[in-house]
Amino acid sequence: MLFNLEYDRGTVLEGYLIPDGFSDLPHIRVSDADGELMVLPCDQIKEAVVASGRHENGRVGFKLDTSIIPDIAERHTLMIHDAKSGLLIYRRPQVSQPVPLKILRLETQLLPMAKFDYRCGRHFQYELSSVERFGHETALQAFHLNAIQSIYISGRLLLRNYEEFLDKGFKAIVLLTDPYYELALRIFLLKRMAKTQISFFGDRDKIILAPAAEHFAEVDLESEASLKSALKKASQNVRNVLLSPVTRQLVASTPEQLVKRSDVAAAIDLLSRFTIVGHDADSFHFQDAIGELLGISIGDLPLPSRHTALEDVATRLRTLHIAELILEEDLIFDHYVREAMKPTAPELRKANTSRHAQNSH
Repeated sequence: MLFNLEYDRGTVLEGYLIPDGFSDLPHIRVSDADGELMVLPCDQIKEAVVASGRHENGRVGFKLDTSIIPDIAERHTLMIHDAKSGLLIYRRPQVSQPVPLKILRLETQLLPMAKFDYRCGRHFQYELSSVERFGHETALQAFHLNAIQSIYISGRLLLRNYEEFLDKGFKAIVLLTDPYYELALRIFLLKRMAKTQISFFGDRDKIILAPAAEHFAEVDLESEASLKSALKKASQNVRNVLLSPVTRQLVASTPEQLVKRSDVAAAIDLLSRFTIVGHDADSFHFQDAIGELLGISIGDLPLPSRHTALEDVATRLRTLHIAELILEEDLIFDHYVREAMKPTAPELRKANTSRHAQNSH
């Protein structure tokens, strides 16, 4: 899906929404802070879209003016979404002073930090959370919104495919987590996925995760023997869902690509380009650094808490050699990152936080 706003002149704005389907007829949902205003078909013809073979008839453009919304200039919280997927196409600033930065929060957990994204993202003019749900092309388009200077994107992305944007104004932030805890979380979610729909998984995720969900459907999370047996009997496509996910996000360019020990150095090298790197072993440091970088209250940055039941599963997994093998690269990566993050004195931690904020300006 391709989309963009070409201009917003107050009394008139124009943009386009090119759907994935060649013959699909896109619609936009127009709303503001008070609720939905209308759903409209995209009726503006874009000849270049037809010429490039992207759409059958080119009716992918939209134009809003006073003939459609008489008080459009006064609609300061106007928003435009794709009516089908809910994807945000454009919105006017929702706060008086949007954060003047372009931020990418790399999500490394299978369970997204939804509350954090919501509370943080509302301080930006454009926000798109869990962007991986919409596919690679749509994710790329979000990075290409060149008319907007206040952007917040989060997602479980394969960062090599988006690394170029770190040279084009985007600042990357990440909160890493303990590999064994993330493994416990993934097995728990896969077990749950076998019995119920999980709303934050996109279509591609559901296809990739389905075999693993079926495999772990009956695993007993309270039994070390059951966990060991499930991990040992896992087929390759099931194990691929669990194999060192963080290192793969920083090194791989396709979901099927595996990593080896020698890739850890490349993963750490890419991580060194991040503006802020946090670890859930000390999430308050991450929270403080983000607050200072964005100039917002840390009260607007709720962080996920550890679940005791999953901590117990993680403890069982630590005793299993098969779990260590599955997480080998991530365990090495985690060790070096945590060593690098250790402050030699309390003053160093404060200096590092200040440096992050200074680098943003």
